Parts: sequence; structure tokens; C-alpha cells
Amino acid sequence: MPHSAPVALSRRQFAVAAAGVAGLAVAGGCALPTVTDRPDPLLGLLEAAERDARELAAADASHGDRVGALRRLADTRRVHAERLAGLVDRPQDDEQQPTPVPTPAPVCPPAEEVRSRLRADAADAAGAAAATEGARAEIAGAVSAACTAAVEVELA
Repeated sequence: MPHSAPVALSRRQFAVAAAGVAGLAVAGGCALPTVTDRPDPLLGLLEAAERDARELAAADASHGDRVGALRRLADTRRVHAERLAGLVDRPQDDEQQPTPVPTPAPVCPPAEEVRSRLRADAADAAGAAAATEGARAEIAGAVSAACTAAVEVELA
């Protein structure tokens, strides 16, 4: 079995090699994404709460005996949106926004779709609560609990 020949390495060569390796490690560390590069985990919860507040408030006679429950949920989701808006870091657009296009009047989805949305929102909020800490985790946990209660009690 062949043996490798020993390499004669002076202190100066060792110092240069060590500095090169350290420089590569530092440069690689600078290229890693920082925490601020990730989207805010509460942003999706805020957008869902705003959507629900807008659409559930449009419940009408076509929703039968669930109109009152859907409107109460709209109020609850409006409060969620207000509280989340105070904590969420929205991405800032550098470009000027063109004149907003008028959106059609909100339409309240059927109760079964509302239940499935609220289940998904509860799961997303639970995940966000586990991923954050402090007041942000508390609000996300409260949103998760409220969405679960709405599905299991209010819309049962």
C-alpha cells in the first residue's frame, strides 16, 4: 500500500492557509439569509382575518339560521385583524402603486367553506404560535383557539 509523502509546511504557509480558510468561512456566513429575509409568520394570519371579516360580514338570508353566527364571527375576525396589524411587519413596496382597481362587493361563502377555512386558519395560527414568542405567540395562540371554537361550537 503506497504511503503519501509528508508535506513540509512552514509557519508562514500555515498562517496564510488558515487566514484563507477563515476568510472563506466569513464570506460564506455573510451570504446566508438573515431572519429578516423570511416573511412574517403572522402575515398570512392577518390576511386571512381581514378576508374573513370582510366576507363574513356579507352574510345574508341565503345562509339561513347561520346569519347571526357568521356576522359574530366577522366581528371576531375583525378584532383579530386589528390586533395582528399592530404586530405584523408588512413588506414594503418601493414602487408607487397604481390607482387601485375597485373590487367587487364581498360575498359570504357557504358555511361549510367557512368551517374549512377556519380549520386551516387555526392550524396556521398554531404553527405561527409555536414559531414565534412573546406577544406575537400569544396573539397567534388566541387566534388558533378562537378559530377552533368557532368551528366546533359556533358553526357546529
